[in-house]
Amino acid sequence: MSAERRLEGKVALVTGAASGNGRAIALRLAREGAAVVCADVREQPLAGGLDSSPNSATHALIEQEGGRAVFARCDVADGQQVVAAADAALEAFGRVDVAVANAGINPAVDDLVDESWENYLRTLDVNQHGVWWTCREAASRMIAQGEGGRIVVVASISGLVGVRSGTAYNVSKGAVVQLVRTLAVQLAPHGITVNAVCPGWVRTAMTRETQDDPERLAQIVASHPLGRLGEPDDVAGATFFFASDDAAWVTGVALPVDGGYTVV
Repeated sequence: MSAERRLEGKVALVTGAASGNGRAIALRLAREGAAVVCADVREQPLAGGLDSSPNSATHALIEQEGGRAVFARCDVADGQQVVAAADAALEAFGRVDVAVANAGINPAVDDLVDESWENYLRTLDVNQHGVWWTCREAASRMIAQGEGGRIVVVASISGLVGVRSGTAYNVSKGAVVQLVRTLAVQLAPHGITVNAVCPGWVRTAMTRETQDDPERLAQIVASHPLGRLGEPDDVAGATFFFASDDAAWVTGVALPVDGGYTVV
C-alpha cells in the first residue's frame, strides 16, 4: 500500500473497475487509502488485456493488499443500476467522496456512412449517458453530505481533437468533456471539483487489435513524442491527482494523458 495514503478515510466509486484503466484507478485509489466500490458489468478483467492477476477481481486484489473494497454489478447505461452502485457506497462505507466515471466501450471503429444506428446509440448510452448518470448520482450524494467532493471523468483525446474513425466514440467523448466543464461551474458552490482525464493510446483490451498489428502499432507509437503507448497506471496517476487535495483548486480541466499525441 502507499506510504502516504493521502486518501485515507475517503470513499471512491469507480465505474468500469474490472479491467484496464478502471482497474488501475481503483487499485491506485485503494493504495492511497480510499475504500473503493468497484462497479462494472463483470467482476473479472476482460480477455485480451494486460491486467495483472487476470483471474482475480479488482475488489479481491484490493482486499488482498489490506484495503477495503466491494463489487457492485453495474451497467452504466441503466440509470437505476448506477443509482444502486452509488447506494452500495453508502451501505458499505457510509459516504461518497470521489467518483470516477470511467466505464466506456468502443464496439466498432467506423466512419459515419458505415456506422449502424444501433451501435451509435449503444455507444452513447454507455459513454455519454452512463457518465451523466454517474456524475448525477455522485454529485447528489456529495451535496447531501455537505463536505465537497471530487468527480473525475475518463474521457479521451478523441474528445479534444479530430480522429478519423470511431464516430460514435468520438462524439461521446466530446460530449462528456463539455459535461465536465458545465458541472465544474454548477457544482463549484458545493465544493465539488469536476475534471476529465483524456487518455491517448493506452495498452488495454480496447486497443488489443492495434497492439497485435505490428505495422499499425509502429505508426501509433511514432505519433507519440514520448515514443510509447500509455499504461493504465499513467491514467491512474492523473486520476489520483484530481482526486487528491493537490487539485483542490483545479476544476473544469480536460487533461490529455497521451505522451504528447495531441501537441504534434
